Amino acid sequence: MKNSIVTTIDEIFNPRSIAVTGVSAKSNRLGNLLLYSFMDMGFKGKLYAVNSNEEEVMGIKCIPSVGAIDGPVDLVIISVHPSRVPALVDDCIAKGVKAAVVFSSGFREKGDEGGKTEELLVQRAREGGMRIIGPNCMGLYSPSSGLSFFPGMPKEEGKTAFLSQSGSLANMLGISAGERGIRFSRMISVGNAADLDMNDFLEYLESDEKTELITLYLEGIADGRRFLDLAARISPRKPILIWKVGRTEGGRESAASHTGSLSGSEEIWKAAIRQAGLIAVENLQELGGFITAFQNPHPPQGNRVAILSGPGGIAVSTADACYEAGLKLASLSDDSRKELSKFVPEFGASVANPVDLSLSASFDHGMYPRATAICGADENVDMIVEFIPILHREVAEGLLETQAKIKKPIAVVTPLEFASLETSAAKFFGTISREELSAILKRMYDAGISVHSTEQEAAKALSSLLSYTRFRKSRLGA
Repeated sequence: MKNSIVTTIDEIFNPRSIAVTGVSAKSNRLGNLLLYSFMDMGFKGKLYAVNSNEEEVMGIKCIPSVGAIDGPVDLVIISVHPSRVPALVDDCIAKGVKAAVVFSSGFREKGDEGGKTEELLVQRAREGGMRIIGPNCMGLYSPSSGLSFFPGMPKEEGKTAFLSQSGSLANMLGISAGERGIRFSRMISVGNAADLDMNDFLEYLESDEKTELITLYLEGIADGRRFLDLAARISPRKPILIWKVGRTEGGRESAASHTGSLSGSEEIWKAAIRQAGLIAVENLQELGGFITAFQNPHPPQGNRVAILSGPGGIAVSTADACYEAGLKLASLSDDSRKELSKFVPEFGASVANPVDLSLSASFDHGMYPRATAICGADENVDMIVEFIPILHREVAEGLLETQAKIKKPIAVVTPLEFASLETSAAKFFGTISREELSAILKRMYDAGISVHSTEQEAAKALSSLLSYTRFRKSRLGA
């Protein structure tokens, strides 16, 4: 049975009507951006534009106030000057609004006076039976219910949730990941988290049937004990990737001025995160790569890795990366080497691990899938990392067929910009459109083939996936 906070958040994620304030027909204000985001996502409920001085904004008739709206309003987006927010919250309470996203900034992150105003704001809302997301946040994104906070976000639903104290990072990740074929179930930007906070939404994601993988951007948190207790309870069933910032003195000062967050000792955080079974990432690029790895339906059974590459230098660098991440180069069987030697060139290549396919693999699109099938069938191999200079359609399709047979993790390192780049060299070797690339990548992720920008990222992702697999087995016994 769902508890009250989970039920409340579930209702917020499924509004029947939304009112957006701070819109204007005279200029492209932030309220317009948020209103257009709902229109772009195709929100199916009633959408209201609130402005007492305008007749219409973006084709939607303006209503002078929230209280003047004819009919119930479930969610209000507040994007006005911070001095006007308290009166607008009072208007929402009088209307019986269930929740408000306060996009406006200028509260706790600005100092003591802003903090006092923020506390009074939350007090008023709670006494009036209304919940607040923010202030200083972007709000909610959910393809299934038509919620969005930025135009161009993917309309297709995924299985990964992103819970963030930064709104701009949620935008960046949503759009950039969408181009890479990654899809999300929910995105939540909590900002200052004055009312509903990171812990409340984390508890909601625990029971959210649409979410199988949870990702976090965390600057600091008020109730660290509750956070770690929740994380330890959730992580054996749903992996949690965490990008924790504010680890240095400069970072902690930046966090305080950004969302008013308080960060604790880095060493304490590291130990606590490991104990709770969370997986740490270091940056936005790494977060995207880890998301693709942790969608893998075929968890690794050991740390023995086979490396496939065309360029020889990258193969050596990949071996270094795997060793540094705690992985071990697999000893390929004699049978595997014999099979590889049937099509791998005798000169300028190698059938030892790392397997050097030579430049021939850039022309013969069947070499990578064939070599992957041989290494994947080898009992000495637990996982595969391969560097592919240009991800051709034929190579991707071949790897998908191979993955279905070997059922072992495959991590592909490739500069994605080359796949659809219109240069003479790219055209010579063959490229695909950006739209087709996104669709192919999504199929690869769903099948268990992750794609990474660097060999270091790929090795670290596979190592982390193996550590999580062992952690999960120790907690659940399976």
